[in-house]
Amino acid sequence: MSLDRSRCRSSSRSPARRVGSIDAATSPSIASAIAAAAAASNGYTRRALVSFRERLQCSLTMLNLYGGGATVRWKVCADSVKKNPGKPWVALKAGQQLEVYDMERKVLVSKHKTSFPVIFWTWIGASVIALVSDDAVYHWDLAHGSDASSAQRRLFARHSRLDNAEIVSYVADDAHRWCALLGLIENDGAVQGVVQLYSTDERLSQPIDAHAVSFATYTFDGNAHPSTLLCVALRACGRSGKVHVVELGPHVKGNGALTTYSETIKFTANTSKYDFPIATEVSSSQRLVYIVTKYGHLFLCELETGMFLCQIQMSRDVIFATLLNSETQGVIGISRNGQVGRRRCCW
Repeated sequence: MSLDRSRCRSSSRSPARRVGSIDAATSPSIASAIAAAAAASNGYTRRALVSFRERLQCSLTMLNLYGGGATVRWKVCADSVKKNPGKPWVALKAGQQLEVYDMERKVLVSKHKTSFPVIFWTWIGASVIALVSDDAVYHWDLAHGSDASSAQRRLFARHSRLDNAEIVSYVADDAHRWCALLGLIENDGAVQGVVQLYSTDERLSQPIDAHAVSFATYTFDGNAHPSTLLCVALRACGRSGKVHVVELGPHVKGNGALTTYSETIKFTANTSKYDFPIATEVSSSQRLVYIVTKYGHLFLCELETGMFLCQIQMSRDVIFATLLNSETQGVIGISRNGQVGRRRCCW
């Protein structure tokens, strides 16, 4: 896929209007659910750590899932905490100050103070933290050593279509050649989703209508090398939705031509008119795309063609977090009341 240069632009922004969010730290049941979901996922090590901030106690709690459930609690003044996806590192944010700690060696890895308010942040790899401001996206690469100021770089400007949007997700492919910033906008009682797709090679952005986005690495039948896929899902007007599977460039010699597949997904009469996709989880080994909606519906599609396979309801409560179970290749969802729902592929 190449970017449409006619649609590439950037501009200044006005303050975002929040569509609504849930803070897991305010609910003990949700904190327990997060621990259960992480246990089912079985992360990078058998000594997996789960971290969560307890707002009322102003503390950070670390739970060792495979150490008898042992917990360690520290008093902190952080407003949010993020667990590294591949290392025993925890990042803390207090206003514009960020600090990263190695929980096994009990040392400070790095710290950094931004020159701008951070409205969204997340790990996008074992050593890179993405920071989103009102007008741009930055990457802080901890692999560059202790000089955090030089390790932070401005990657791209936010697109004007994300004006007044609440930023809810930021993802990148494994090589960080493609990035996607997702924002939600309230429009006449409905929630509109906009994804800003950015190519670090071409240094260009393209806006896409979508409510959920993810990247995946997959080798198509007949191809000699793996491809990077963009998977997006959206709900359009009425009961119609779409899932798009796009093979991203650049083209690799030995592979076929870049392909794009689209499939229609139908929201039933029992589905709330305010329901929309909140996550796309991809199992490359099973060739499946899981599309989870806000009100607990799960659409299952085939990865290589985007073909719709089936639809079920995994929860009757609002889903606010999902992840792919690395052992079963199923999907896990955490609902607003703290329940954990699991769905495993059986093909």
